[in-house]
Amino acid sequence: MNHAAAPYFSLIVPVYKVERFLQDALDSVHEQTFTDYEALCVDDGSPDGSGTILDEAARVNPRFRVIHQRNAGVSAARNRALDRVRGQYILFLDPDDAVCPEWFAAFATVTNRYAPAMVAFGRTRFEEDDDWRTLAHPRFDATTCRLFQDPLACAKELWPELRYNRVVWEMAWRADLIGDSRFQVGIRNGEDTVFHWDVFPRLDSMAVADYPGYYYRCRQGSAVYTFMPASVRARQHLLPIVHIIALTRALRGDPRRPFPILSYAPYIWQASIWRPLTMALRLRRDPEIHLDTPPRLRCCIQRLDRGETDPARVAITLRLAFLYTLLALEWFRCLLCQALEKARNR
Repeated sequence: MNHAAAPYFSLIVPVYKVERFLQDALDSVHEQTFTDYEALCVDDGSPDGSGTILDEAARVNPRFRVIHQRNAGVSAARNRALDRVRGQYILFLDPDDAVCPEWFAAFATVTNRYAPAMVAFGRTRFEEDDDWRTLAHPRFDATTCRLFQDPLACAKELWPELRYNRVVWEMAWRADLIGDSRFQVGIRNGEDTVFHWDVFPRLDSMAVADYPGYYYRCRQGSAVYTFMPASVRARQHLLPIVHIIALTRALRGDPRRPFPILSYAPYIWQASIWRPLTMALRLRRDPEIHLDTPPRLRCCIQRLDRGETDPARVAITLRLAFLYTLLALEWFRCLLCQALEKARNR
């Protein structure tokens, strides 16, 4: 392979404090059966040995390019790499995850056959201490792809999932589709959603397959599982909604807006309720588990386990009941909106 020529894929890997898992992620890229790629790894001022691991990977494999910068966050790291990509299609990998050896090859099969602007695959979840090499690598069948070849068809397929289901590392993006779009710096959770909504209006063709070739590591230290104060988390979830509303207004009267904005309200409640409840249940099963849990919630559970009464118990129960009632109402409204839209299109 001529490394001076532009590669087919550009893989972006933002790296920060993942020394324990980084080599596994890089090994999964080294072992790809499709080798026409470049891997842009951005050391985002990581204080551990991650930068050294990246430099060694670049020494061994010339397809790896390493960028060192001061810590600025995952969005800034991804943006730095986006400014330097040379590939026709752009992919993303989180440094504590991994990909199966045929991941690039599966994307290449679809893009060579159909040339879509975007390809969306699926994921396989595995636990923090597991080895991705022991997983059963999925086989890809290109005939199972669902193709959407005009803007309206893409919108109707992708729109319902843009609330929270899709993340950037499940997709391959044609470089000209991304263009000058960048991740918004300062959003701790939900930066993928904002990025999707920025790129979405330019999408005119896509291919979707239930191919779980991306291995997502479930670990407590990741941003998804890190505790934030309620006010900060509310702001983090509100920012993507602000962008959704802005895009909805911009597409007023445009056929690419197949569903009303009300159908996106569950995004807020789903993200704001499910994780705190999951944390509480895990803590109740194992009080010694290390979770970055709100102190008030931890104290309440410990008192209940000792058979004591806790004044916060009633407040927490009422709050959860209220939030789940709102969530149920929002989901009902979402389903009603979609049903009305389908009825109008018949």
